[in-house]
Amino acid sequence: MSASREKKNRQELNASGIPDAKKVRAEKERREQRRANWLYGSIAVIFVLVAAGLWLWNSNIIQRSSAALSVGGETYSAAEVSYYYRNAYNSVVNSQYASYFSLDTSSSLSKQVMTDTDYMFLGVTREEDAEDMTWHEYFMNSAKTSLQYVAGILKDAQANDYTFTDEMQTELDELISTVKSYAQQAGVSYSAYLKNLYGKNMTTSVFEDVQKETILASHYEQAYLDSLEYTDDEIDAYYAENKDSFDVVDYDYIQFKGTAASTTDEDGNTVEPTEEEQAAAKEAAKKAADEALARVRSGETDLESLAKEYEDIATFYSREGTTNYGDVVGEWLFEEGRQAGDSAVLENGSSYYLVLFHDRYRHDYRTVNVRHILIKVDTSSLDKEAEDYDEQLESLTGAMEAKAEQVLQEWKDAGATVEAFTELAAKYSEDPGSKDNGGLYTQVYQGRMVTEFNDWIFDENRKEGDSGVIYSASTGFHVMYFDGYDELYWKLQVKDAMSGRDYSQWIADLVKDLEIQELSGMKYVG
Repeated sequence: MSASREKKNRQELNASGIPDAKKVRAEKERREQRRANWLYGSIAVIFVLVAAGLWLWNSNIIQRSSAALSVGGETYSAAEVSYYYRNAYNSVVNSQYASYFSLDTSSSLSKQVMTDTDYMFLGVTREEDAEDMTWHEYFMNSAKTSLQYVAGILKDAQANDYTFTDEMQTELDELISTVKSYAQQAGVSYSAYLKNLYGKNMTTSVFEDVQKETILASHYEQAYLDSLEYTDDEIDAYYAENKDSFDVVDYDYIQFKGTAASTTDEDGNTVEPTEEEQAAAKEAAKKAADEALARVRSGETDLESLAKEYEDIATFYSREGTTNYGDVVGEWLFEEGRQAGDSAVLENGSSYYLVLFHDRYRHDYRTVNVRHILIKVDTSSLDKEAEDYDEQLESLTGAMEAKAEQVLQEWKDAGATVEAFTELAAKYSEDPGSKDNGGLYTQVYQGRMVTEFNDWIFDENRKEGDSGVIYSASTGFHVMYFDGYDELYWKLQVKDAMSGRDYSQWIADLVKDLEIQELSGMKYVG
């Protein structure tokens, strides 16, 4: 599994949970006993009990404890299902694409129909004849899928005597401590903070039970992934069968725009081009592209200069290390037998592309393992409107550079060992993704890190044990330690694809017989 997928699995407080069935049954029995008492009490007692019952209802104890979903015979309460529901909701609301979604957080989710844009950004396939889906239905479906997924993993873990360990308990304790600190920062109680995140049904006990099962499932899932091993012959065979998925190409192209521009009438109104004008523009683009192609095939291979002669409708692009996107251009580039110098004019929508092929290859370089300690340049305290802002920024940057150099020297004075770097990373680094594991990033590929970081680690003269301080305006100062080279990148890509294939099949097998059944408590979910 890739580092990004592992990071996602471990950090987002994602779903899971098995309900305490005894607690559900006990609550049900208590409610039934209370109803019996009401039938035989005096008028005064009836009044008191009814008042207590109303309080109980308003406190959400009944609603959240109601059985809402059955997955493979395991019953989940409304509170537990609500956790998954709100997890999906929070994921959308806090997504980097949140501004593109049609979701209105101030309106009823059951009355809001999702748009094609919503489907696109969520990666959801929309069946042609399917009825419109509301946001409530989407979040409910997400909750069901998550529960089915977790239930399958936990059932298999139980069958293989995989149990909760002290290490997992430490992880749970740290997670709870972190959430409590967030609640304190927000000025609310731990319980209130959880309700704000996961809805009125959430309690501290339900949340902690869910997280306990989440951690167990996550560790079992990772144990499965760690068990996957492939021989070189298997890797080579998979690559040979799927070359188009791993190879990349270098090429240049000119896009000849085949659309007519809109105009403005004497009143300032925009006038869209007619169909005839659009057709003429596209025909002109094709003619220009064909002319340019003839010149390329006669020896003029400088597409950038060529594009300038058609600057009204042409734009030049150069691409290196491009994967196969499966479009018209990609299909041509990745055709079997494509040779350097091949060229063609390809129609793509309203445009024509003059494409010149250069090379096809796979990533034969080695990934690297690197440690770093991040010293940020925090400008939040500076006034950007101040006349001396530039001087303040320069002073702050200089101070952080001095700190980074001090950390580097402290490491050298401590013997310049990995152990010493690990201790200093925990003490100084402001990178939450690596400070607790010695500042280490493994199997880093080209382009994964910011430019300055990338250029340092992939310097052709870089060798194991190298160290230094680099600066990136977007991140800050990095105290660097080069840990060494790792797997060939193309081989790493193939192994990830193979493990992804096997993981997907493993999950499918775990959940295929887990029937999902909605129960009466589903009306309290949301």
